[in-house]
Amino acid sequence: MSTDLFAKLVDVVKDSPDRALTNSEAARWIKKLSDEDAALMAQAEVIDRCLATRHLRASLLQHEDAIFLCVSGLETGEDLPIAFEAVELTPGHFALAVSELKLDPKASAIEIFETIDGSFLGEEGYEGHELEDVIKLFPDVSIFQLNKDAVSSRSIWRALGILLSAFYGQGPIELSEKTLESLKELYEAGSDHVPFRNIVQGHLAMSWSGLFLELYRAIEQLYSVPKLINLTGQWASPKPFYELAELLENQLGWRPKEEDALRELIESCGASFLEILANEFCPDAENKAKAVAKAIYKQRNSLVHFRPAMEEKYYSTQEWNSRISLMTKLVSELYKRHGEKYMLRPPQ
Repeated sequence: MSTDLFAKLVDVVKDSPDRALTNSEAARWIKKLSDEDAALMAQAEVIDRCLATRHLRASLLQHEDAIFLCVSGLETGEDLPIAFEAVELTPGHFALAVSELKLDPKASAIEIFETIDGSFLGEEGYEGHELEDVIKLFPDVSIFQLNKDAVSSRSIWRALGILLSAFYGQGPIELSEKTLESLKELYEAGSDHVPFRNIVQGHLAMSWSGLFLELYRAIEQLYSVPKLINLTGQWASPKPFYELAELLENQLGWRPKEEDALRELIESCGASFLEILANEFCPDAENKAKAVAKAIYKQRNSLVHFRPAMEEKYYSTQEWNSRISLMTKLVSELYKRHGEKYMLRPPQ
């Protein structure tokens, strides 16, 4: 891994007309910290990795009994979420980060030249480069050890979402503390079957509409559930609902009517939660489930379509926060009730 890391640095200098390395082919590495750290670099298992944006990247690693989250492109602080413990960056962790996150040098050719030119295998006394000298040439990297019993240790998207909720900072949209707490609660306590990748993509969106639509898409996945509950009550199947939904659409051309399906899902949430939704989306409605579904679907259409009859309505920051918070809770509630049924085979 050190070979690949320094090859990236050498290539930057080679591509520059301003400098030429004394010995570009010579071996270079980061000075060894310990046998334990060297073993981590050689033996760590990559559970998952994600490139969330051009700059925000993460990998989930396991070494022996420890699980680590490596993140680049997110400024974090000391007040870490529960189940996260900051770990000192070591040569092993850093080399793994550069390799698994596909990090390219951020430093200029001149900076790299001045750091690595005179130090390489064959020079008297060379034992490797100091870690702090090499770190500054690449994007920032943070390492966290995760509680292996926490849900964040099972999903890189959950873990990244929890960090985003805690350190959203100057994000592109003005998410309130209440909204961030709703998102954090979904990441930490939501069903394992929530499509967390969609939620994180929405969390990183440049506009309110982007976040709203990703939450809507998470709900949309469940639209076939009410009809499939009725169908399998009369015609049992060993297949999970998502397979049945795929078969019905691909083989028969059937798919649920969105607004009707949304209404049926909302009706399954219970009276108290329906009342909360209605107070936000349609406070004066008599048929609350129907009116809430109509309001959400209408907003979805106004964001997806671009024509005069579908003009997008303006909402204040406070109104957007209220709606996003409720949509987040709706995702959580629906997947708590239907996620397992949708994703897993029924018990035999």
